[in-house]
Amino acid sequence: MNGEMHKSNNPYQWEYSDLDKRTIAGLLDFLPPRVFDAHAHIYRVADLGLSDADANLWTGGGQEASILSWHEQVSPLFPNATLEGGLFFPAPLPRAEILSSNRYLMRELDQHPASRGLALVTPDLTPEDLEDVLAHPQVVGLKPYHVYSREKPTLQSSISGFFPEHWWSWAHEHQGVVMMHIVKDDALMDQGNVDEIRRRCTEYPGMRLVLAHTGRSFHAPHAAGMKAIRDLENVWFDMSGVCEPASMEAVIEHFSSQRLFWGSDFPVSSLRGRAVTIGDGFFWMDVHSCDWIRSHGSPVLVGIESLRALRQACRRMSLNAADISDIFYGNVLRMLTLAPKGTNAGQDLYVKAKQRIPGGVQLLSKRPENMAPGHWPPYFSRAKGCTVWDLDGNRYEDFSTNAVGSCLLGYAHEAINQAVMRRVQWGNMCSLNPPEEVALAEELCDIHPWAEQVRFVRGGGEACAVAVRIARATTGRSKVAVCGYHGWQDWYLAANLGGQDALKGHLLPGLEPAGVPDELRDTAFTFRYNDLEGFRKVMNQHGDELAAIVMEPCRGVEPSPGFLEEIRRETRRRGCLLVFDEITVGWRLGFGGAHLRYAVEPDMAVFAKALGNGYPIGAIIGSRATIDGAHGSFISSTYWTESLGPVAALAVLQAMRETDIPGHVRRVGMQVQQAWQSHAEQLGLRVKVGGFPSLATLSFDYPEGEMLRTIFTQQMLQRGFLAGAAFYPTLAHTDRVVNSYTVALGEVFGKMAMAIEAGNVRQLLQGEIAKSGFARLI
Repeated sequence: MNGEMHKSNNPYQWEYSDLDKRTIAGLLDFLPPRVFDAHAHIYRVADLGLSDADANLWTGGGQEASILSWHEQVSPLFPNATLEGGLFFPAPLPRAEILSSNRYLMRELDQHPASRGLALVTPDLTPEDLEDVLAHPQVVGLKPYHVYSREKPTLQSSISGFFPEHWWSWAHEHQGVVMMHIVKDDALMDQGNVDEIRRRCTEYPGMRLVLAHTGRSFHAPHAAGMKAIRDLENVWFDMSGVCEPASMEAVIEHFSSQRLFWGSDFPVSSLRGRAVTIGDGFFWMDVHSCDWIRSHGSPVLVGIESLRALRQACRRMSLNAADISDIFYGNVLRMLTLAPKGTNAGQDLYVKAKQRIPGGVQLLSKRPENMAPGHWPPYFSRAKGCTVWDLDGNRYEDFSTNAVGSCLLGYAHEAINQAVMRRVQWGNMCSLNPPEEVALAEELCDIHPWAEQVRFVRGGGEACAVAVRIARATTGRSKVAVCGYHGWQDWYLAANLGGQDALKGHLLPGLEPAGVPDELRDTAFTFRYNDLEGFRKVMNQHGDELAAIVMEPCRGVEPSPGFLEEIRRETRRRGCLLVFDEITVGWRLGFGGAHLRYAVEPDMAVFAKALGNGYPIGAIIGSRATIDGAHGSFISSTYWTESLGPVAALAVLQAMRETDIPGHVRRVGMQVQQAWQSHAEQLGLRVKVGGFPSLATLSFDYPEGEMLRTIFTQQMLQRGFLAGAAFYPTLAHTDRVVNSYTVALGEVFGKMAMAIEAGNVRQLLQGEIAKSGFARLI
């Protein structure tokens, strides 16, 4: 242990010890090849207003901290990297000469064209006072600081106390960067800070706000406040000086790694020690606050401690090399518009996909051509709540089907992800079986007292196929009747082998049975929902040969009185099994599925989609006598034994028990349906609104309805919404986001109504009309 370094005349001397160098060597596998510093101070000591006796961090490098000084002091942190430049601003000390400090900034920037700067501002200065520095081509924004606040003590100042209205306005008008170090004891957990950040970012969307020091989360628990502002699109974070991985992890969790910048906080990076979370705040351990000679270790520089924390955060959040490179380089350059932003990455990738993947996608209902050809984003980079980001960095609120109905709790639900990540870390696959499947089977049987046994798969289509196989094995019969859409497998598409598109009207028209053996002809028959005569006709012709009736207990309408009850009676009388497909509707109308709502017990029920909230899981539940056929038939698959699906499903069921999700999505769906109807009526636009509120549908009642649907989708995309002919609400859809949607809806409906009245609606169409159904798969 070496405490001798503190015996010099200036313990704040900027220097690298042997321990510093050894610690940096241990970070080399983490550090990227290029670095742009997002937070660094440059200054002349003479401008700081310090007394001659003030030997401190700011004087540790001599009388001038230039960009060259920064490079000399920061580059040893990155022995194998190139420091490309930085975002520099003066040292914000209480007695600093503001005008002189800003002039020094300009002179330094003139010599370093790759770097950018922020002007130091106070509440009493105006843009006119700083006209020369703000006009400098490399000055891209403002650096306020609490020490200049009109409110005392300044560490408890509101944001407005040191950054008043006129500076927010200037930043908005000039698309300026604001480097904000918030204060108050609770930082981002302070409601006043949160409210002001939300208000200013909304009122001044042209401004780019960087919350320094991860929103001043030196006290790591304060980072939890990020959740309250995570919907703001003009907020970024630097992690300069922060030595707590949890603060950086919070940025990545709530905003993504693309909103996080590395910053040195030079010259703080040259301080020996670190900030640590304690109690309800934080403590800076440095040469004055700790007796390092008597401690159990020697300190390294803050810049090194901060890098170690960032490495741990990146590992814990499973970031890859490209993500890490962006934190050190790409993210800040894009924010500063110094790097080109991709404009067509998603569409270009989709062109390539169609050369390698038949149809371009794995799920035909996710084809962009079904929504808005050439405009609908084919791919997502990130999804959280009901918000989606595409490959080009565009953000959308999802008012479409939210992953085709699979994410009822919203994307990347925290509790579900935590449960899954725990299992991932412990191993999700093994030569042995996952105990979670037993727990899930118990849960499903508890929720459905009529059920006694469960089989698991990993998707909805195969769940239906397994249910049909079990029914055939149990009954010894081969034929089935269907009412609804139940997947892509041969047993189902056999209904279309007659050449009459028998499945038309069962959600998806045009399902060609190409590749389905002709020998399966007359093994699957159809009837329409609420059509008892059609059902009776099928039963009269084939009832004694049917292994099962496979149907959704409901889809877009309530069952007619006695409809489900008669089907239940007749299937029992004929000895065929009743299978309810709850894959889409299950859990939306009520906990446990729609059949519980209607008090009709099937022989089997099939679940998938929302059961895993985005993780693959499917379940077939039934009575012991019904499932008995599974023992005599070979039904087996390796990946049905992985553990992530059951783990996710257990967490989903727990979340569903704690929250009235059917009630929430019903309310949200009704709000949207009412908005469709009321806006259309006010504007004279003819629409048809249908479906349950939790599975709402919209269509335009015109001969050119498909063209109008395409225009609607295109216009909503321009306003930041994924929207089309269906809306499946989730727990993540809040009143705020619904209100934003209804405002955009009114604008789009108004534009469409005017075009229809003027007879020039086709002029609104950009490109091709969306394709409907599956008559064309390629």
